Amino acid sequence: MDTNELDAQRGAYREGFPFYQESELMLDWYAGRIVRALAARGVRSLVSLGIGQRIVGPRILRDSLPVLDAYYIVEGSGDAIEEFRRGVKVPPLVRLEHAFFEDYEPPELVDAVEMGFVLEHVEDPAFILRRYSRFLKPGGVALVAVPNARSLHRLVGEAAGLLDDVYRLSPEDLQYGHKRYFDLNSLTETIAGAGYRVEVAEGIFLKPVTTGQFAALALAPKVVDAFFRVGADYPAIANAIYVEAAI
Repeated sequence: MDTNELDAQRGAYREGFPFYQESELMLDWYAGRIVRALAARGVRSLVSLGIGQRIVGPRILRDSLPVLDAYYIVEGSGDAIEEFRRGVKVPPLVRLEHAFFEDYEPPELVDAVEMGFVLEHVEDPAFILRRYSRFLKPGGVALVAVPNARSLHRLVGEAAGLLDDVYRLSPEDLQYGHKRYFDLNSLTETIAGAGYRVEVAEGIFLKPVTTGQFAALALAPKVVDAFFRVGADYPAIANAIYVEAAI
């Protein structure tokens, strides 16, 4: 993949894309979960892979920056970096690094690497996991999230004959730049095979129906939030999977 290809995918990360609002909700939940994990683990130095919809990085800057000594944000798209700089005041200790994940090397070992919704995009997820394990201090942690092929709504769609294969990528997945779907087993096996010890596995958003059907229900915010809170206990069938894995 080259920089032009990454820049071309930016449209899927802007308002108007069919799953934009749902992605915002999921990333907001994920960002909050990351902030709690960083605090619980006493993380002082962090690498984030990717900018995406500019939700996770700004949340970390807002809630975790006071306790971070170093924060490196790595992004292969120059357009994404420029959008981030225009929308977020970047403090001096934060370094925006224009590089491919496969090539980047931080200037120091760090306590944690955050790779939310990254492994479904890259050519070789195991390579990325192994590479960044080299940059973690002893006891360091990888914080990972990916979409789940076996989300409840996809299983229901397959059972109803509306989806022929839960692992098949949709046109929207391809527009996002997705290359694969994980499930809970394949994700944890890939992470463990790269030399990590999985310590936490949670779900993100128990999604019972399609995006359009869920939006049409016009549920109260507290009910939507309940689908996220309940989903944390069901990573095997949640819409996405969150993992904390230490070396």
